[in-house]
Amino acid sequence: MKRIGKDGVLGIVVSLLVVVAVVRGLFLIGPIDEQRNRKFDERRLSDLQRIVSSVEFYYRTHHELPDSLDALATLPGSRIPLVDPESGKPYGYRRLSPETYELCASFALESDESTALRWSHKAGTACFHQRVRH
Repeated sequence: MKRIGKDGVLGIVVSLLVVVAVVRGLFLIGPIDEQRNRKFDERRLSDLQRIVSSVEFYYRTHHELPDSLDALATLPGSRIPLVDPESGKPYGYRRLSPETYELCASFALESDESTALRWSHKAGTACFHQRVRH
């Protein structure tokens, strides 16, 4: 039977520590699919916030809400994201009244406590009612 020397034991201990650190790191950040979904959801919220800003600008310029999100593309320097970054499907938009509308998107995950209450959502399709500011 072959004995392991001090260097061999040290190598095993270091290897085990590396494995433990990697497993712990993966546990802390969550599964890769979850991280991917979270990034897409963050992008969706960012897109919706940019759309709100563009709708506000459109309203101030035209004194009415746009009929569709496509109208935002006519704004000077417009580079508004109008489609979901993962599916490529358009975000939902519906005018509810002369000053209110809703924006909809499909989210992979439920929002967490770091999301502003105004944008909190469950997994799946979520719609957010908005009112233009005067």
